[in-house]
Amino acid sequence: MIDWKVTVGGQLPPDWESRRDGCWFPDFEMQHLLLPHFDVGEQPIDEYGETIFDSGAVARLGRRLSAFRGQIESKAESWSITERSSRGEETFLVEREAVLAVIDKTLAMVEYALSRGGELVFSGD
Repeated sequence: MIDWKVTVGGQLPPDWESRRDGCWFPDFEMQHLLLPHFDVGEQPIDEYGETIFDSGAVARLGRRLSAFRGQIESKAESWSITERSSRGEETFLVEREAVLAVIDKTLAMVEYALSRGGELVFSGD
């Protein structure tokens, strides 16, 4: 799973607390659904390592997620997504409020990072 935090000059801000201020995808389905909307940096987000978004990428992420938020707001309270692959078919339920929570938390982090000259650091495991 991927989580992300704000750093300023390569360090966590003094008032930063990971559980309170950081963000993460709550499950692999959400990560699979949202990650393409987060991939606005020079390199794709590394699902197993670290990816740093500088201020330009942070600003692009903010614009992308703001636009995407409008699309999610107009959706039903929940919806299903079915994916087909060589291994078969898999359906999962998406909850609008859960998606909006990740987007809103990330938009707050974008604002925080940009206001302090910081960056977003994505870490996969």
